Amino acid sequence: MIRVFYGNGSELHWEKNPATLRGRSDQHIIWVDLQEPSQEEKKRVETEFGIEFFTPQEAAEIESSSRYIEDSEGFEANTAFMVKEEKGYNTRQVSFILRGNTLFTFRDTDLNSFAETVRKLKTIRKGASSKAIQIWLLLIETQIDLDADFIEYLTRVTNTVSKKLVKERSVEEETLLRITQLQEYTILIRGSIMDKQRLVSSLLRSERLDKPEIVRLRVILKDINSLLQHTQFSFERLEYLQNTFLGLVNIDQNQVIKIFTVVTVIFLPPTLIASIYGMNFEYMPELKWRLGYPFAIGLMILSSLLFLWFFKRKNWL
Repeated sequence: MIRVFYGNGSELHWEKNPATLRGRSDQHIIWVDLQEPSQEEKKRVETEFGIEFFTPQEAAEIESSSRYIEDSEGFEANTAFMVKEEKGYNTRQVSFILRGNTLFTFRDTDLNSFAETVRKLKTIRKGASSKAIQIWLLLIETQIDLDADFIEYLTRVTNTVSKKLVKERSVEEETLLRITQLQEYTILIRGSIMDKQRLVSSLLRSERLDKPEIVRLRVILKDINSLLQHTQFSFERLEYLQNTFLGLVNIDQNQVIKIFTVVTVIFLPPTLIASIYGMNFEYMPELKWRLGYPFAIGLMILSSLLFLWFFKRKNWL
C-alpha cells in the first residue's frame, strides 16, 4: 500500500494508492509511506522519484554505514521499531529516505507509531508545517512515546512477578519463564532505543538542519537517554528477581536433601544394631535371652530418639 501526503504550506491532505505520484500545481508531495508494498509498488516509487530503498538484508545490517547515510542529495537511515505480534513482541526495520522536502518511509508491517503520527497530523492539520523533516521527527517522537509506554508495561508486569515471587515464594517453572521473557523484551526495547539514539545523534551532527530541528532533536535525545537508564534499571531488577528465584529453588532443594539426610542418619543406628544381631555366629549372649528381642527393638528406638534430640538441640530440624 502507498500512502501519499500532500502539502501547500498551510495544510496537509493525503490519499491511499493515488493514480499518480506527481505533485500537483498547488501542492507538493511531503511524505510517501510504503506499507507492505508489492514489488510493483516499490519499483513505481523508486522509478518515479529516482531513489532506491534498502533491501531487507541491507536494512538488517548493524554497521553504522548501513544504518545512516548522509550525502549531497539528502539522508537515508534504518532504525528498529517495536511491534506487537501474535506470539509476543518483536522489532521490525523501518527505512527512511529524505530527498529535498519529501520523506519516504518503507516498512513491512503496520506500526502504531505511524497511525498515531497520522492522527496527530490530522489534529494539527491547518497549522501543520510543510517540512518533511518535521514529519520525520514527529515519527521518531511518537515511537519514543510508545517505547516509554511499553517500558511502563514491562515495569507493571515485573512488579506483579516480584510480588508473587517474594510474598508467595512461587518457584514454579512458569515464573522463571516469565522473568526470562521480560528480560528478552527489555533487551529488545533497549536495542530499539539505542538504534534511535544513534540515528538522532547522527542527525544532530548534520549541518543541513535548521536550529528549531536541532533543538527538537536535543529534546528527543534527552528523552532517549532517560529511557535507556530506565531499561538498564529494569534489566538489573529482572536479573535480581532471577537470582532470587534460583535462590528459592536452592533453598527448597536443600530442604528436601536435609530431610533425606536426617532420615538416613536416624535409621543408621537401628540398621547397625539389626545387622549386628543378624550375624550368624553360634555364640552370641542375647540369642537365648528371653528379653533379647525387646531389648534389641528398644535399643533401636532409643538410638533413633537420641539422634532426633541431638538434631533438635542443634536446630537442624
